[in-house]
Amino acid sequence: MEIRLLMPLILAPLLLSFIATLIWRLLRQVDSPWWLENILSTPFSIIIICLALMIVFSYFFVYQQSLNYCLIYYLNGVVISIVLATCLNNISVTNKKVCIDPVTFFQFNIKYTEKTHDITALVEHLIEERYHLVALQGVSQKSKNLIINKLNPYYPNFIRGENKHQQVYSDQLLFSRYAFTNIQYYKNGHSSFLLSSQWHLPFSVINLYSLHPPSPRNERLWQARNKSLYQLESALKNSAGASSFENSSLVRQSLIIGDLNLSKHSNRIHNLKQGMNTEFVNSWPHKPYIASAFGLAIDHFLVSKPTIICSRQRLNEFSWSDHYAIKTEVEFKK
Repeated sequence: MEIRLLMPLILAPLLLSFIATLIWRLLRQVDSPWWLENILSTPFSIIIICLALMIVFSYFFVYQQSLNYCLIYYLNGVVISIVLATCLNNISVTNKKVCIDPVTFFQFNIKYTEKTHDITALVEHLIEERYHLVALQGVSQKSKNLIINKLNPYYPNFIRGENKHQQVYSDQLLFSRYAFTNIQYYKNGHSSFLLSSQWHLPFSVINLYSLHPPSPRNERLWQARNKSLYQLESALKNSAGASSFENSSLVRQSLIIGDLNLSKHSNRIHNLKQGMNTEFVNSWPHKPYIASAFGLAIDHFLVSKPTIICSRQRLNEFSWSDHYAIKTEVEFKK
């Protein structure tokens, strides 16, 4: 092909890919209906938008050309949009530093596994690492009993994630070397997808929020997830107001941890990020045939400024869940 014919094959798909990116950035601010928000929660929807634009504008580029010309045009558009979407999915602006005396966190959606050898491998890892805080989601009732019995000697403080007196239940389980007080369950029917407590580190008391709302696979679950996020936003505002009347040396920070079933690209996450530091890690899905660059960051960790997140990293030890476990190191301003 001549150069004058090749140029449109490159420039046109490139231009349409950037237009598709702009459209995606504008549309992702839309938070309903549920299926549209889900589609737009990943930049890979740019590929669909780009293909739609290419089909619309193909009349102006290929209607008089050969079939090969048409195929190359579409192939270039797909490749460019995939590269662009992958870059957008993995952009992370962080201020990493080396922690001198880090506070370490472990979070993991264990996906309701009840296999003894899986639980044993998890328990052995937690005993060996001795994290300051362990936050588990997707824990069945049977697994809770087994994990508590094995970890209690090493992590004497835990939140079981249920309150039979209030008839409220969750699939969460938290462990720490340090005490939890003022434990609250935010009800959503008989479930509680959001737990709050005050976590007593030796140098400070942390307002801790742990949550695991449902995956928004349909409108009902989407509404339940959003209700939990609204409860979290309200709790953060209330704790900020309460802290202004308390001794700042006692309650200084808020911390959010858990599988939020909310992509880092969702407009909703930006509401939670106000005044918080975070670093995103592509934690789902955990499949050997899906590269991390194509995953979604839905297992989140946010902490009040000026606390520094030194590192967040995926752990590959536990292949039986569709989530990666994540280790986070933090340096609190003491």
